[in-house]
Amino acid sequence: MTEHVVAYHAPSIEQGTALLQSASAALAEAQNDLLNVNNLLASHMHGQFHGAYQEAMLAIERPLQHLAETVGVQGQVLNSITADALALDAQLAAG
Repeated sequence: MTEHVVAYHAPSIEQGTALLQSASAALAEAQNDLLNVNNLLASHMHGQFHGAYQEAMLAIERPLQHLAETVGVQGQVLNSITADALALDAQLAAG
């Protein structure tokens, strides 16, 4: 192999992409569950600390949502790069 060749194993990359997409969906589901629990609890909570509780829950929900989105984008980027590499390989092989 020459130093100018990029070696990769497409099935492993595709498996990693699928794992990232699955993790993104699981994180999004966890964020949605947290939001639902927070809304349920909020309907039963009253008093001087209600606002502080809601703010604390939002401080947890937002980063979790951002993480789910970021992991999903990472999977999309990895998938796109792999598709481009495979297309380039096919083009170069065809000459």
